[in-house]
Amino acid sequence: MQAPMIDGQHARILARPSATRRLLIALLLAIGVLALEVVGGVVTGSLALLSDATHVLVDIVALLVGLGAARLATRQPNDAHTYGYHRFETIGALANAVLLIAASAVVFVESISRLLSPSDVDAPVVLVVATIGFLVNGAAALIVHGAERSTEATRVLVLHLGGDALGALAVIASALIIMAGGPPAADPVASLVIAVLLAFAGFRLLGGIVHLLTEGVPAGVSLDALSTALHTTRGVRGVHDLHVWALAEDLPLVTAHLETDPGADRLQVLQTATEALRRVGVEHTTLQLESDPCGQGRPIAIPATTQE
Repeated sequence: MQAPMIDGQHARILARPSATRRLLIALLLAIGVLALEVVGGVVTGSLALLSDATHVLVDIVALLVGLGAARLATRQPNDAHTYGYHRFETIGALANAVLLIAASAVVFVESISRLLSPSDVDAPVVLVVATIGFLVNGAAALIVHGAERSTEATRVLVLHLGGDALGALAVIASALIIMAGGPPAADPVASLVIAVLLAFAGFRLLGGIVHLLTEGVPAGVSLDALSTALHTTRGVRGVHDLHVWALAEDLPLVTAHLETDPGADRLQVLQTATEALRRVGVEHTTLQLESDPCGQGRPIAIPATTQE
């Protein structure tokens, strides 16, 4: 027996605030930074600027992927995709995480090569270009971060943009070191540090995205909280075959079989259980009521805190 959908529930799922406008602004800023850093890197001979420009180019691709995924995610469900197209947002995040790691690997290799044979750079020009890049990349990261929703899709884009702001900051530091009489190797060292930091962050984010795509329990959803909500529903004497996954990180779904007490008002049980799950953050539920356990799935024990 399926829980009745409250009016507007599907509408809230389908009408999630879109970050399209913010992504477009960030895209325009990234294109401007790319042009500036490519010209600056070629003129000054700075690998740090060129490596940062490589990340900006990846940012542009990532933002385009994010824009496309965001638009697809707003499409209505149909006979071919009854849940809609929300998963495209996560697939876009996966592609962007892979892009981030790949770009970091390329910069890492180039940095090692330049460390083995460092060359002089025009540090003052590098300093000016990197400062502009830091300000613009930082602004773009804040624009995307300020979106109403925070998911793997937005976080990977913030990581792209914020990583470039961090990279520009490292380039500024390397330029100051060179201007103070330090070795030219400071330039590729800055690129190396950027590459390693972004690669680690990218792999960590990639793990979360793969977890979501393999139907893992989404972050922020507690199985104990769900179990407690169901077990404490009046008329429920047992819970089994409980499953939790998500279409997107902020769109969790729950299915469960509820064993009801003899004589319980089944409609009341269904409505109360649905509302209890809504209070712990899950709005899309499918609940099956049974007088006797059907034997499907594993039984869910009452959490210890509930028993106390």
